Amino acid sequence: MHCCYVPPEQVSQDTLCIGESEGHHLLHVLCLKSGDTVQVFDGRGNSYVASLCDARASRLQAKILKHQFHPAVPPYITLFQGLPKFNKMDLIVQKTTEVGVNELVPMVCERAIPKRTAVAQDKHTARWQRIADEAAKQCKRPRFATVLAPQKMDACLEYAKHLDLLILLWENENQHGLKKVLQHHRHVQSIGLFVGPEGGFSDKEVDLARESGCIPVTLGGNILRTETAAIVGTALVMYELSENAS
Repeated sequence: MHCCYVPPEQVSQDTLCIGESEGHHLLHVLCLKSGDTVQVFDGRGNSYVASLCDARASRLQAKILKHQFHPAVPPYITLFQGLPKFNKMDLIVQKTTEVGVNELVPMVCERAIPKRTAVAQDKHTARWQRIADEAAKQCKRPRFATVLAPQKMDACLEYAKHLDLLILLWENENQHGLKKVLQHHRHVQSIGLFVGPEGGFSDKEVDLARESGCIPVTLGGNILRTETAAIVGTALVMYELSENAS
């Protein structure tokens, strides 16, 4: 069944209004017609099975046939990602959303290469949010990830204070492995995962993270690219802490 996204405010008791972009995709790309059923997500945990109404109307509507609410399941993962160069952030947003990240905060680090104006940052943030939404729809995830505007590392550490466990992936750590740390914190509800840019974290940033309660960990002997570390780190957190893991 094909799926689409509809904001919660466009859902009424028995019908929902599909936006222009989503409607165009359903009618003119997927070639659906009146009476066809689709799965609809609102990104807040609600999913619907709905039947398309008059496809010739100016605004596409659908009749709700079935509704299901999906409660949030821990762990709640916030990924603080050091800004990489080029379009690597697109891949990181897409894949970590598919794996299970709930919130993604692009992080401006000392060794981060991108230097963007406020306008450029807003455009990139909007783009990354669209990528996250598409990734959530593709894997039929009822709760969409949120992409925040880029923040400096000290602001990220301040924002992360409300999370139960803070993990810093660091290539120079040789004592604490991610798996062992997670096994000692199996009952945490929320976790912040800090991943550095291509050049890694500076010693100053590592010290600042430690002072803020971050636990530096290693992913093993191999030095991973930043995009690989983000995806692998997120997957390992989900595997170790997810209630659905066997």
